[in-house]
Amino acid sequence: MFERRFYSVVRIWGMLLILESLMIFLSLGVDMLYEAKAFKPLLNSGLITLSLGLFLWVPIKKIDISVDRKLGFFIVATVWLILSAFGALPFWLGGYTPTYTDAFFETISGFTTTGASIFPSVEILPKGILFFRSIIAWLGGIGMVVIMIAFIPFFGGSGMSLFSAEVAGPSKSKITPRLKQTASLLLRVYLILTLLAILSFYFAGMNFFDSVCHSFCALASAGFSTKDTSISGFSPLIQYIAIIFMFFAGTNFTLFILLLRKEFRKVIRNEELRVYIGIILIFSLLIALFIYNNDIGIEASIRHALFQVISIMTTTGFATFDYTIWNVPAYFLIFILMFIGAMSGSTSGGLKVVRIIVLFKNARKITYEGLHKNAFNPVRIDSKIIEDKVILNVLTVFLLFIITYILSVFFLVLFNTPILEAIGSAIAALSNVGPGLGISGGFGNYSNYSIESKWILSFLMYVGRLELITVYALLFRSFWKI
Repeated sequence: MFERRFYSVVRIWGMLLILESLMIFLSLGVDMLYEAKAFKPLLNSGLITLSLGLFLWVPIKKIDISVDRKLGFFIVATVWLILSAFGALPFWLGGYTPTYTDAFFETISGFTTTGASIFPSVEILPKGILFFRSIIAWLGGIGMVVIMIAFIPFFGGSGMSLFSAEVAGPSKSKITPRLKQTASLLLRVYLILTLLAILSFYFAGMNFFDSVCHSFCALASAGFSTKDTSISGFSPLIQYIAIIFMFFAGTNFTLFILLLRKEFRKVIRNEELRVYIGIILIFSLLIALFIYNNDIGIEASIRHALFQVISIMTTTGFATFDYTIWNVPAYFLIFILMFIGAMSGSTSGGLKVVRIIVLFKNARKITYEGLHKNAFNPVRIDSKIIEDKVILNVLTVFLLFIITYILSVFFLVLFNTPILEAIGSAIAALSNVGPGLGISGGFGNYSNYSIESKWILSFLMYVGRLELITVYALLFRSFWKI
């Protein structure tokens, strides 16, 4: 039994490393197409990753995969670390980062779709490296495990264990009876939206390379840009296009499948979608009022406010304006948005809108039943009663989220991070937002953080991407009992 589980883990590790090596070689092809400045580090990194992947996969490629719920948690939890460890090689071997810590930070930031960068300037990086940053973010957005389930037929009934551990949100619906078909549909929607974004950016005036990279990161809610000033240097039309696709990225992808099936009523009646749109509109209006002045005018105020609200709420992290210089009320609203996140089933991080809804409705239920002893006031979403175990799950995630955040701020301050930076960067990493407050906010970066702080933030990006429970479950002794 143990031997079969061990082989299942090793085989999946090997397959994912092989897939990662293909990403590196694809980036090598892009680099050769332009200037071939990163040929050697990309080639060596690809060969190292491919060799290890083949070493792990080939000897046991004919052994059946068997993955239960526990093993699914373990595989997903370890996959992101392994992919980041080897994905750091192009940055490190090429000398683009001064230390392996910086290379790992940049890579896990990409795979977790955080978009926090240690590069003071990205415009000096070779095209192949910039493309690699974007493609790991794009693949991290849909999830390597979901991609693997969609394309590789050997999972059978074991795939749901991986799918449950990978897909974000309190509810994991397969959409269709067959898991492989579900994963394929999600991937198809992701590909269609990405292609539409590339074409939209390109015909709006971006060059093709920038269109691809920004589309990858917009749909992944990652926020890596090929420019030091993010989206601010592009035209208002391109900024509005980015707003649209960031909004799509923050939407539950199952809603797009419902649209393709012409089930419009279900989409319109979706409570989480209505609250998601409502938060965006309210916060955008308030911030636009706070930042409006005669220098930039009404249209620019609305555009910058809407862009930053959607960018932060969807945890994308693109910027058209340095929000760190906004007045305190607007700055504070941006900080609040970092906690919320967008919809469940999207590529965004944060607590997710559906959890916020459940928390508020559960608070109302407890208050109402406290006033009316014999009352029964269940929590409902979309007219469906939410089970107590789901509410308990939401409360658990919320508690773990807050505890993790408070402890991380403490340790960041302990390692000489200024308090404002610690408060901002901790939530920016845990919610996978990217830009924080102070020097890490707006057009800033994380290059001046200490080595200890970068590892703390890397851990926060990791647990935030996997929504805490998947990682923290590994800390229980009972988890390791076979």
